[in-house]
Amino acid sequence: MEPSADVVVLTALPVEFRAVSRLLRDRMTLDHPQGTSFVKGTLPGLGGSLAVARIGPGNLTSAAVAERVREWLRPQALLFVGVAGGLKPEARLGDVVVSTKVYHLHPGKETPEGFRARPVPGAVSHRLEQKAGVALCSDSWREWVPEDVRATWQEGGPRVHFQPIAAGEVVLNSSVAPLRDQIEFHYSDALAIEMESAGAARVADLSEGLRILTLRGISDHADGDKGEADASGSQHRASAHAAAASAALACELLPETAGTGGLSLTAGSTAVIGEASAPEADWVSALMAFEDMDRGDFRHSLLADMGRVLGLPRAFMATESAMARDHVREIVRRMNAYRDPPAARRALYSALEHARPDDGALEELGRLLP
Repeated sequence: MEPSADVVVLTALPVEFRAVSRLLRDRMTLDHPQGTSFVKGTLPGLGGSLAVARIGPGNLTSAAVAERVREWLRPQALLFVGVAGGLKPEARLGDVVVSTKVYHLHPGKETPEGFRARPVPGAVSHRLEQKAGVALCSDSWREWVPEDVRATWQEGGPRVHFQPIAAGEVVLNSSVAPLRDQIEFHYSDALAIEMESAGAARVADLSEGLRILTLRGISDHADGDKGEADASGSQHRASAHAAAASAALACELLPETAGTGGLSLTAGSTAVIGEASAPEADWVSALMAFEDMDRGDFRHSLLADMGRVLGLPRAFMATESAMARDHVREIVRRMNAYRDPPAARRALYSALEHARPDDGALEELGRLLP
């Protein structure tokens, strides 16, 4: 059988590679004929597969490996995940930046009047960026962050920014370097700087069907204090946050029902597998009968309890919506699409029984169980 992976994650540094690979189960090694090694596995509760490699720094390397991945593993999504330097005060240490554009910093022309940028096109997938927006719109993605990292959080934990990322060929560690002025003049909306995404983005621009996206955790501010920030463990935290964000994105891409295969990159209904169940509308109505169901914190607690009952290392995943009924409808849809729908329904009932054991709505909900 030809090797394949539904989602491929590229990293540059060992700390980034470890952050992604520790989230995987059922791991195995895939070795490309030219030597690049990938760890392939699954994410808890999801079908499909994810493979991750550490390829070292640089846009040239990322371009070469991205093309290698495109032909060999044929993924539907290629993510570059790791750390970056923040370029603006709003990018706090540990925050995650999702690329809306990728700027290749160095192409240009030196003239007597100064440097003139000549940007090289690079494609960031609109579809993946939109999926990331859904996956990261609430704080539920933080459930993928390991407990040892969460224990170090201050100021409320990491935030997510959707802004352009600049990629160059050097490490920027100065607030007064000419490169800093160049970025501010030519790419003033860039929020972070790193060294790999431009290469991968260029491959996507030249290839049919390859979707790429970059997710970066801010590990320093590219201002001369990189050594101090790194010594504080900022790379470890930033890598863990970026890896968690990529796992949350994978939840929107990979099927939750084992054996369905492929990616869920387009909208569509999912068939219910297992025992017969009441119609979705009945479940939504029964859940909305709980007086606390319109509260976001109650629903988040419910999903966390479902995850524990099912033995997941995170909350049960259901993308949050602004309207309570829409969120409940998504919970029901995810429950019915779970690899063991009856178990998910029992977990939901158990979580509500624990939260509101005397609520009359619980009796009505129980009637929907097979």
